[in-house]
Amino acid sequence: MTITFTAATAPAAGFVVTCGCDEATVRAEHIDNYDAAQAAADQTNAAPDQRRPLPGCSIPTVCPDYPLRAEPIDPDGIAPLINVSNVNAVALLDALGLPSQSEAPDCQDLEPFPAKAPDNGMTIPITVVDAYGDLPAEEFLGRVLTALGLAPEDLGTPDIQFGRMYVGGRPAGFLQQRLRDLHELASWCATHERRVVWH
Repeated sequence: MTITFTAATAPAAGFVVTCGCDEATVRAEHIDNYDAAQAAADQTNAAPDQRRPLPGCSIPTVCPDYPLRAEPIDPDGIAPLINVSNVNAVALLDALGLPSQSEAPDCQDLEPFPAKAPDNGMTIPITVVDAYGDLPAEEFLGRVLTALGLAPEDLGTPDIQFGRMYVGGRPAGFLQQRLRDLHELASWCATHERRVVWH
């Protein structure tokens, strides 16, 4: 599981039919409403043997094997998007002074996962994050700047592997790099008068 930081959605400026590749989405013809865009996608998908890569497709040997879809056009362009694993999200949210667990009362009653389960051998620690929220761009930017100023140098964490189970570690400097990415996101959101969201 992961946590994604990005800009709050805005009303669509139109729709496109796309494979999902950024450049193909940018180059696609703009369609005024969702129903017309989805109908165009369905028409193309009805003849998969005729499908060719869209102009700007970044993986032309793969995308034609999958259906096209209608996507909204953001009026401000493509917003920055930062996606981090649950393990790394905990460190990032902590640096920002944000909770990594839901504040909902029903989430507080969950039993903790046992560190050692009888007769089940070793337990690999899996971080569970139930974090979501939004903040005004200026407030989020303040948290990022504070974290950049106060966070100690990130020395990273090692990978954990046991049999076929693998939990990726974190390279040195990861926290600072992600905070710089979040600074870029918060600045973009402030410029476009959008809130920062994470989920």
